[in-house]
Amino acid sequence: MKFVCIDGESQYRAIVERDVKAPLEAAGHTFDWFEESFADVDATIARAAGYDGLYVVGDQGPVPAGLMRANPDLKLISFVGTGARSFVDMAEAAECGVTVTNVPDFASQSVAEHTIALMFAVARRIVEGDAIVRAGEWTKNQGLKLSGRRLGLVGAGAIGSRVGTMATALGMDVVYWARTPSASLDSATGGTAVSLEELFDTSDVVSVHLTLSEDTKGLVNRSLLERLRASSIFINTARGDIVDTVALGELLDRGAIFGAGLDVFAQEPVDLATLPPVSSNVALTPHIGFHTDEADDVFRLAGDNILAFASGAPTNVLDSTD
Repeated sequence: MKFVCIDGESQYRAIVERDVKAPLEAAGHTFDWFEESFADVDATIARAAGYDGLYVVGDQGPVPAGLMRANPDLKLISFVGTGARSFVDMAEAAECGVTVTNVPDFASQSVAEHTIALMFAVARRIVEGDAIVRAGEWTKNQGLKLSGRRLGLVGAGAIGSRVGTMATALGMDVVYWARTPSASLDSATGGTAVSLEELFDTSDVVSVHLTLSEDTKGLVNRSLLERLRASSIFINTARGDIVDTVALGELLDRGAIFGAGLDVFAQEPVDLATLPPVSSNVALTPHIGFHTDEADDVFRLAGDNILAFASGAPTNVLDSTD
């Protein structure tokens, strides 16, 4: 079978050639690599012609609408990561009989650690302090001690649970919201289940850990955000579209919350005009929560999904009806 990555990036090429291309070719398949933009829709559709499957990195945005309809040979889209539904039109995939796979759990520890790092960065005003020292000044703005404070987890999956465990070790009280709370989630997070309203009302730190879907898009809305107290910290290492970023920006602009740590944005790369003012206590990173040595495995795992599909026993298949 023939497979192609159209939206490759040079920084990933060596990893993919070793962990994806070589195993596929050893199994008798072909794998081609291109570093092109999905923004040129016609060129992308043409590039996919004649291939049985796409290996989608996702950094160039979603697979163009109509690509699957225009390429009837296409049978598989293997997405490198967890958020395939944000990058693949599942309705079009179902219509065209295209199987979509993802990597359901990878780099959970790395993202959880990054969440804790952002939490500390905001609580101890690290970004602001760095700027003060570099400017030759010595202003000492007061931070927050995290031990003894409440952490509210919006989502209690693999990442949220790890964040809860680490926060408990720091001496924080943990609560969480999940669609289906359970005793096992209580144990995994080290916390107790509460409603979203109670979580935002009572938490000193709120951290988002949900997969983006039609159900979660915009879930953290203005009404919830305005429940945060002046001493609250907001962290998002999940997806920007889960949060009303306009409302969050307004809260930060008027100093209505203590600060925020953001690794994800509604638009990536970010529109600078949408960022909070530099005077805000905000720590920003360019969607790198997953980006450690642990994350290299995701490329291999997405390649394993291709091998499994080609062998007739597909793994990590997304249900288009979910």
